[in-house]
Amino acid sequence: MLKAEKYKISLLCGILIFLFIPVLQNVLHFKWIKPLKGAYVEVQDTEFSVATWFDANYQNKKEEYVNQNFGLRNYYVRFNNQIDYSLFNKANVAKLVVGKGGFLYEDDYINAYFGKNFIGEEKLEERFKKLKTVQDLLASQGTVLEVVFAPGKASFYPEFIPDNWRSEKKLNNYEYARDLCKKLGLTYVDLNAWFILQKDLSPYDLYPKTGIHWSNYGSLLAIDSLKNHIQAMSGLKLRSFIIDNVGFSDSLQSPDNDIGEAMNLLNDIQTLPMPYANYHWQDDNGAVKPKALFIGDSYFWNIYYQGLTNNFFTDCKFWYYNETVYPESEPERSVKKLNLSEELKKYQVIVLMATDCNVHDIGWGFVDQVYDLYKEDLKDALRKKVYVKLLSENIRRDKVWLADVERKAKEKNISVEEMITLDAIYIYKTEYCKPGVPELLDETIARIKNTKPWIEDIAKKAKEKNVSFEEMMEMDAKYIYDTELKQK
Repeated sequence: MLKAEKYKISLLCGILIFLFIPVLQNVLHFKWIKPLKGAYVEVQDTEFSVATWFDANYQNKKEEYVNQNFGLRNYYVRFNNQIDYSLFNKANVAKLVVGKGGFLYEDDYINAYFGKNFIGEEKLEERFKKLKTVQDLLASQGTVLEVVFAPGKASFYPEFIPDNWRSEKKLNNYEYARDLCKKLGLTYVDLNAWFILQKDLSPYDLYPKTGIHWSNYGSLLAIDSLKNHIQAMSGLKLRSFIIDNVGFSDSLQSPDNDIGEAMNLLNDIQTLPMPYANYHWQDDNGAVKPKALFIGDSYFWNIYYQGLTNNFFTDCKFWYYNETVYPESEPERSVKKLNLSEELKKYQVIVLMATDCNVHDIGWGFVDQVYDLYKEDLKDALRKKVYVKLLSENIRRDKVWLADVERKAKEKNISVEEMITLDAIYIYKTEYCKPGVPELLDETIARIKNTKPWIEDIAKKAKEKNVSFEEMMEMDAKYIYDTELKQK
């Protein structure tokens, strides 16, 4: 046999062997093939039948199954991803952006940082005024509602955002929401601002290079800060959280390399050593473990899976995006199927946590649900607040009335302001809560809502007086009732 023919036969045999390697892998399951990381829907194999053959259902399902299960598929996927990353700096993962120096981002955080998902001042004001109302309502029932602004990687590391993703920095949801909280007197924990402040001060990294969430160490600082704030807000004494020592490791613990692993490369992106701490809890005298509910996005997973909350709280629940109940052992996993009124009675502490890309939707409907649940109570409380304030102003303007209030304050040994409030409450209860009056006031408000020019006028006056639209409606309804009463 000629030498050239031997080469041709050898080449043909080599090609055939190469082509049959995927078949062999299906049978032998080579150990050197790493499984793919990330979430995906597993395609089940299908069974042949005459009916599914003729309607092409069998062929389509079989094709999907083979595409997901052919031999060496994981290797080929990683090989393709490696080429795209190495040559074009591209990640074949939905929403993932490769930044400068190999720093990885999700596009939602970049868009949020530059203000591209800003929903507008009016919508944010409406939502956070309602949040303030719900926070005050729950506080009156003995429940602390904590609002937590978790950080975002783009806010923390804007310098590594790739140039083609950069744009003019505009007002974003987080910045406006933070200012609203200050304006409305809504208590909150701003971990985003605190992380940025610690960026150049902390000797330890608070964000990993190839992770999308705060670092393992960063989550420890976050829960410790939150614990301190809950203590200050509730007056409860929680267990002490003590970090013993911190060391660096090249072997990253979950989730410090979560999106790095999700890229499924042949050669992983070179990571930076990350800090990991040893810590313990200490039962101080008088320390308690109240029941708590957390409602948040994926940033809470780091805290949840480290068991941090279970060491501060009893029977701690996590409602993921206000949809799914954790822990997994819960008999009912759907939040929608729970009785909200009964659930609220269980908890002394409720925490709404959202990153800067989700802050405009913090609670994911929870605030509206609580507001609607207590709508009548909130309406009565708002009316009382508005009327007592207006009646108190009337007392201060009336010299004779004020003198009488001063006399009664002296007799009762209380301040004049306390006596003004007591008189105003008395008038509210005797004049505006007697049978038939609340119904007349509600009818007036209904007339206002059905008259567009009237609504526009109230909105204008509310802005001028720096009060809510609902408060201004109550003021107008009282004025109309008082005027019609005098006319009668």
